[in-house]
Amino acid sequence: MEITSEYGIYDQRFEKVFNKFKENLSSSIDIGASFAVYLNGKPLVDLAGGFKNKEKTKIWTPETTVCVHSTGKGVVAMCVAILIERGKLNLDEKVSKYWPEFGSNGKENILVRTLLSHQAGLYAWKEKMTEEDFFNWDYCTELLAAQASLHKPGTEICYHAKSIGFMTGELIKRITGHSVGRFLKDELIEPLKLSCTIGTPKEQHNNIAEVISSANLNAAFNDRNKIDSYTMGAFLNPGNRTRTANTEEFRSAEIPALNCHSNSSSLAQLYDNFINCDIHPNSFIKKDTISSLIQKEISGIDNVMKSPMQWSPIGFMIGGGKSFGKSGKAFGHTGWGGSLAFADPQNKIGVAYSMNLLAGSMLGDSRAIDLIAATYESI
Repeated sequence: MEITSEYGIYDQRFEKVFNKFKENLSSSIDIGASFAVYLNGKPLVDLAGGFKNKEKTKIWTPETTVCVHSTGKGVVAMCVAILIERGKLNLDEKVSKYWPEFGSNGKENILVRTLLSHQAGLYAWKEKMTEEDFFNWDYCTELLAAQASLHKPGTEICYHAKSIGFMTGELIKRITGHSVGRFLKDELIEPLKLSCTIGTPKEQHNNIAEVISSANLNAAFNDRNKIDSYTMGAFLNPGNRTRTANTEEFRSAEIPALNCHSNSSSLAQLYDNFINCDIHPNSFIKKDTISSLIQKEISGIDNVMKSPMQWSPIGFMIGGGKSFGKSGKAFGHTGWGGSLAFADPQNKIGVAYSMNLLAGSMLGDSRAIDLIAATYESI
């Protein structure tokens, strides 16, 4: 039985999830947030509430979106999957076939799957970068195309935290003639009537919640003894500043690895549509295509993340531990500050959590983990 609450709707079986969501907001663990679980196009949980700003004067509604940072990488991976489905992109082809300039400086033999699974050695720019540089697409992509890999491709796993969005987006642009934001809008978001943007139109900015730094977010990179060349290159050239993420320039730009703006309802529905494509009447991909794209391409210690990681051939995180529930086959992506979205092929659900209070976590936020644990107890 579906229950309607002040924060949205949920199946009666998921009352524990609702109570946890409500508790997070009332205890100020969250300022504004949303959480959703979808199965075959129907919501098991679809909750949103709290406030869009630090002063708690603007209500977070079901339509509110927020910057989900790297969680958007999973959405970009779905765009890649569409191109593979249509025969426009081959994972075993060289990147330079689609993007000739990329083949310079010893990179001519890097395969698409090597790049997308974070093995190409392009996890950082060799040039000193600023946040403002990210507003200049051509500058960012031309530098990456021109430089040499930072390690021999295929020999290390190094999360391309910021650079991967530009390179994947450039592949999409070279193949389709459209930016990744435009492709996402035309092929996924408008047909499915969802809210998810990379490069948000100015008229939609009032709907975006501001992101807010927590104390432990500010402390995340304060220990200089834990910062090596991998961390410095991948995460701190340039660093992320919350105040930049709240600017019109950042919200309007296309920075695929960093500035997807969405909400949990839309993200959960995207993953639900993706994993249950054989049931959805308006599915954008076929089951046969998906099966090869959600398998493990590489696993091992990621030198940037300093943690064991499993990557699919198009850039999904595989497994994910407690962040992705109880299925070792779950796939999706987490985001800076605590957001995440994933699909569980065994339970056939799409799950997402997004919020505006950023915690200093990249692989496991307790707020999301607790909501997900309650979800699996209720299934």
